This record gives sequence, structure tokens and C-alpha cells, in this order.
Amino acid sequence: MRVGDLSSGASKLANALKQMNLKWDAATETWHDARAKAFHKENVEPLLPSVKDTLDALGRLAEVLDRAARDVSDSDGF
Repeated sequence: MRVGDLSSGASKLANALKQMNLKWDAATETWHDARAKAFHKENVEPLLPSVKDTLDALGRLAEVLDRAARDVSDSDGF
């Protein structure tokens, strides 16, 4: 992993979210009472937009870092 590479961390975060959703889906096959609904509402639902926003921000930041790296490498000859 090179310095400033955000894709590895973003991939891990996206994979963790996917795994959490798979595990939650499996849990709801047997756990579907009021406590399960409350747990989902209080703990799972708030993560979804936060993780999506974080992944979007990491994507934008990665673009900025890539552009900066190109700009620096282009100016090395001066």
C-alpha cells in the first residue's frame, strides 16, 4: 500500500458493511421480536448513511490525493 492510498481502507469498510448486513439478515431469521426491531433502529440503521457518507468522502479525497501526486510528479523536472 502506497502512502496516501485510501482504497484499501475504503474496501475494508465497504466489505465490513456488507458482512454486517449479511450477519444481520441471518440473525433476523430467528430474532424478529420488538427488541430486534429496536436494536436495528438504534444500532444498524444509523450506521448505513454514516458509512456511505464516509465512503463517498474517501472517494473524493482519494481523487484529490491522486491529483496532487500527479501535480508533484509533473513538477519534479523543474
